[in-house]
Amino acid sequence: MDPHSSWYIFFPLYNKIYEYLSHNYSYTVIFNGGILPKIKVINTIHHVYAALLVSLFLVIMSTIFKMRVKRVDQYVIPSYNVSLVNIIEIFYETLSGVMIGVLGNNYRKHINFVGTLALFIFCSNSLGLVPGFPSSTDNLNVTLACGIAVFIYFNYYGIKTHGFDHITHLANPMGIWWGWFLSPLFFPIELMGLIIRPFSLGIRLAGNMIGDHSIVVAFTSITPLLLPLPFFFFGFVVCVIQTFVFCLLTCIYISIHTADNH
Repeated sequence: MDPHSSWYIFFPLYNKIYEYLSHNYSYTVIFNGGILPKIKVINTIHHVYAALLVSLFLVIMSTIFKMRVKRVDQYVIPSYNVSLVNIIEIFYETLSGVMIGVLGNNYRKHINFVGTLALFIFCSNSLGLVPGFPSSTDNLNVTLACGIAVFIYFNYYGIKTHGFDHITHLANPMGIWWGWFLSPLFFPIELMGLIIRPFSLGIRLAGNMIGDHSIVVAFTSITPLLLPLPFFFFGFVVCVIQTFVFCLLTCIYISIHTADNH
């Protein structure tokens, strides 16, 4: 299969959606097809179909999980067999452990957002290991969208927690009276550090996934049998690590902007 192609081209309405986006939104693409894209051109919409595929999978999985959880109370002893409920429980315990370490007992307020991000990013990363299914997290449009969602989220809770002090903190991060004299110096530095966070989240995730999946594809194209197996394993490890790093940084940003000593 051509490296620029995928199974997505056989999905319904692919060509029509591609033509529509190319005609109406090619001027709005920030990053496309890699770090250095062609100007004002949409090369592919694989990432759109990949994101939709993962979203559909998560909706189906969550629906099945909700239905099975209603029956789990009937069992006093948990099942020893591997099941969707066991997997989600392990995921929840792992994620909540990380969040408690960063956010403390306040983690329950944010676990829905961080958990959704973790599931979407992990499934998207893992999808890229399947031959013929490019990942949505290989594209900076998707990863930057995740970063911007995190940016909006922690600023929303920062303003909700501290009010206007969330903004004035940028001008006087020390919180002492004479710090206002240094606000012309602090404010642009703090503002730049704040704005750069969604870009650092998005570029870090996309860069690592592009490199990881490119290595897997390269060795798979050489021989599809035994040689790629170690790279699939290490690729999966990278998928887990990048999901962990993204969610950990998200929790840190939330903690910083909602802390009592903000």
